Amino acid sequence: MMGFSTQTLLVLITIFFVNYPLLSQPIEITWDDLYRTERKGTKMSLDPNVKVKGIPDISEFGNSQKELNRFFDDVKFMKESQPQGLFINMDLNKKEIRLPGYITPIAFDGDNVTEFLFVPYRGACIHVPPPPANQIIYVKAAKGLKADRIWDPKWITGVLRTHAVSTILADVGYSMNTPSVAPYRTGLGLFSD
Repeated sequence: MMGFSTQTLLVLITIFFVNYPLLSQPIEITWDDLYRTERKGTKMSLDPNVKVKGIPDISEFGNSQKELNRFFDDVKFMKESQPQGLFINMDLNKKEIRLPGYITPIAFDGDNVTEFLFVPYRGACIHVPPPPANQIIYVKAAKGLKADRIWDPKWITGVLRTHAVSTILADVGYSMNTPSVAPYRTGLGLFSD
């Protein structure tokens, strides 16, 4: 039987604990976890020179400048209604998280949504003013997300970044690239599709 020295055993234990976070599951968070007070959070700041995400092409409005301008006026009003000067949770930066919420699309490739805002309630940024920036996640490079399947609640899982982004619909405190998106289900799913 092969024996291990104490030193070898300590090295193996150290390797295991150093790599343990890689083996762990994502942290399941709530929207309250994204919110921070001035005492516990970092004030979000947007670079005024950064390109605004989600600006549509005139072709999406039948090449009508009048319709495009009407759209810009509507979203400008909504964006101006967004609460300002809030704080983000830096403790979640670069953490793999899992969070339930709703999708507000901002970019498409055919019938697929490729970029969206992930928000705590349905209709945010479209039918009602946007939530505070620390309650929105800008999601890029979503794959296989059909536009006709976005209206039900979803789980997103991925690495969260505390990265301020300006979009046509709202300013955003967090971002995520290439997340997994799944239907929101609780419990055993016995009666879910």
